[in-house]
Amino acid sequence: MRTAAVVVSWEGGATTARCVASLAAQDRPPAEIVVVDNASSEVERERLRRELGTVPGVRLLLLDENRQFAGGLNAGARAAFAAGAERVLLLNNDTVLAPDALRLLEDAMFGRTAAIAAPKVVDLHDPARVITAGERVVLPLLCVPRTLLRYRPRGDAPYAVSGAMGCALLVTRECFEAAGGFTEEIQVYYEDVDFCLAARAHGYGAVVVPGAVVRHDGMRGFAAGLTPWAAFLKARNPWLVVRRHGTPLTWLTFVPTYAALVLASAAIWVVRGRLDVVRALARGAWAGLAAAAGQRPAPVGPPGGRA
Repeated sequence: MRTAAVVVSWEGGATTARCVASLAAQDRPPAEIVVVDNASSEVERERLRRELGTVPGVRLLLLDENRQFAGGLNAGARAAFAAGAERVLLLNNDTVLAPDALRLLEDAMFGRTAAIAAPKVVDLHDPARVITAGERVVLPLLCVPRTLLRYRPRGDAPYAVSGAMGCALLVTRECFEAAGGFTEEIQVYYEDVDFCLAARAHGYGAVVVPGAVVRHDGMRGFAAGLTPWAAFLKARNPWLVVRRHGTPLTWLTFVPTYAALVLASAAIWVVRGRLDVVRALARGAWAGLAAAAGQRPAPVGPPGGRA
């Protein structure tokens, strides 16, 4: 079964090249590596053409507009499927794969019960720190910190999970198409939760393969590492997920847990003197509430701009 890798990048520089190099070094490499550039500057695009454009097995997909992570994944996956791939390994550009990661993920897939396979994700700078080894997706508790609900594996045997972090996912074409790809109005943050819920609703399961290790340099929680741009999206997007997948009973638990998380996060950032992050959290909460009431969410520009 033919597997392609999709790497989504925006002004990625050497980070993107490092990810591509780790894919090329796999002991069972992908048939194709599709690098999706989300409308970076011409300087960055020239660098991509120069460094990756002539590398065998690498295809550049240069988008005319920044479609954010969800849109970049969709564009890359659909290009790979059109070229004959039956599975896609979907990656943040700030990931680095262990040499056997793709092989172990492929070997763990078996039909609908494992149409999504995810690795153990560790910190790029501290590989002993596990970021995620699977996510417990419980919709009413969507805003409970992931660290409290995460799986804690013992050993390297694959096991079933209800969700997986989107920085590295191996997905079958059948599952991707049944789920409708990634929801582009979510853009980034919680797009992985939404995708796993959509896949599960169509009968497709997910597994985590602890022996497959991917290092990641992009973890931002509500209490650490937030920029105003990320704060806005993290505050807005849970409402979009619950609107798409929740029931009236879901809201009864979601609303108080969401309020507790955002208020606690805002208090932390007030103490740190980052009122710009606090304001972004407030704007995101208001935008999410408006979306839950039926208003179409406005697209947010690339990182670095005002959310």
